[in-house]
Amino acid sequence: MKVFLIALALMATSALAMSVDEIVKKTHLTSYYQADNGKAQILMKVYSKGGGKAIKKLFYMLRLDKSEGGEQSFFIYFVKPTDIKRTTFLVHKKIQEDDFRRLYIPASDKILAIAGSRKQDPFMGSDFSYEDVSGRHYTKDSHKLLGSAKIGSADVYMTESIPKSDDDKILKINAWIDKKTFIPLKVEYYNRKGQLFRVYSSDKIQKIKGHNTITKRTMRSPLDGTHTIMLVNPKKVEFDIKMDKSLFSERSLKNPPMNLLK
Repeated sequence: MKVFLIALALMATSALAMSVDEIVKKTHLTSYYQADNGKAQILMKVYSKGGGKAIKKLFYMLRLDKSEGGEQSFFIYFVKPTDIKRTTFLVHKKIQEDDFRRLYIPASDKILAIAGSRKQDPFMGSDFSYEDVSGRHYTKDSHKLLGSAKIGSADVYMTESIPKSDDDKILKINAWIDKKTFIPLKVEYYNRKGQLFRVYSSDKIQKIKGHNTITKRTMRSPLDGTHTIMLVNPKKVEFDIKMDKSLFSERSLKNPPMNLLK
């Protein structure tokens, strides 16, 4: 009887255990699909090698989900500093193909296409990439569960993700994911030479309107000695607001929806 009960317990534990694909998917949903849409004001502080005074860039981000875990759109409008004010960035996140990315530079009045081959290039001179803005879709990689560990007091899953495309500049991604919140607390990116070239961390998490929200995140570039901090203003975060999909068009790059960008 005792053996039978132990067997039942093991079966129940196995049934409750999540697969690595489920873990990574839930992490992606938590990080990029809170509610059906969202708005945030973000201050980006870019530090050069050796630290010193940061270059500060303030922008608004709008997000609209087409489907849960599927296609979605992002629109970014820069407010400060003066030399990049009115710069806008548009992303249509795809699943089976490269994301659609467009950047409008008001100084030259030009709209630039950000090709898939440039998705890991620096976003507006920061340590974050263009791909980081909308999030790398979890289906673009093959995942492996490496085990469990702790970061501070948090119990985390350790995962390894390998890009399915040989053209990707990333060799592998290692992540430490909080078992309770499914927020990635730390992520390491390795280039094709096997070098650790970027390290991400979620430094502060706040509950805003019922959603766990990363309000401070850092991306470090060990090879360059630079780092960037992104700070979300909790008072300027909104979810499930009135937002039409027509806002996420190339027309809005030059004519942004100013009623939402304040």
